[in-house]
Amino acid sequence: MPSSKEASLTKRQREIFEFLKDKILNRGYGPTVREIGDNFGIKSPNGVMCHLKALERKGLIRRESNMSRAICLSDPDPRGLSLPFLGTALSGGPIQSAVSSDERVDFEKMFAGSGKGCLRVRGTAFHSLGIADGDMIIVDKEAEMTVGSTVAALDDRHCVTLSRVKGNGQQLAPIIPGAYPVPTRQVLGTVVGVVRQIEQPTPPAAEPAESATA
Repeated sequence: MPSSKEASLTKRQREIFEFLKDKILNRGYGPTVREIGDNFGIKSPNGVMCHLKALERKGLIRRESNMSRAICLSDPDPRGLSLPFLGTALSGGPIQSAVSSDERVDFEKMFAGSGKGCLRVRGTAFHSLGIADGDMIIVDKEAEMTVGSTVAALDDRHCVTLSRVKGNGQQLAPIIPGAYPVPTRQVLGTVVGVVRQIEQPTPPAAEPAESATA
């Protein structure tokens, strides 16, 4: 049943909202303005922005400025924040099954909250930390910087660096040995998690059957 907020939507607004919700919940991040336009045949970016502003006014989405994909659901689907717990995978040992078939693991602490955002990793700069190309680093820009926590920041080259909070809670030291040792220009947020989506190989296309010849 549609919520009271959704009941006020026009047909096109509802279609765009469902498209946004599908991408955010199933892909992990929202579409760009261009993706929305291409999907609905809206040629003007301003036309897409009008729909997004309407959805924002009606309290269904939030948007972060200066970030192309920072579209968040105002009321995330709670089913998207927890998963059934299947058991514990022991290294070299048999699986330890879940005690109850109804047990679930709640990821709300990692993903929910107005201050949460994500960074997509490209390259191998963070490989020594177990963070690979294509991973998503989840940060919380509203979390307090405490001694020992890891933060994502921009250095003087505007490059992302991962640093450990030291000293009085205001000093940052790059975690990766040999990282560019310059003052931090901007703290993006405290790192609260890393998400890795395993891409499945595309099955080979079936070869067309040879036509019979006389």
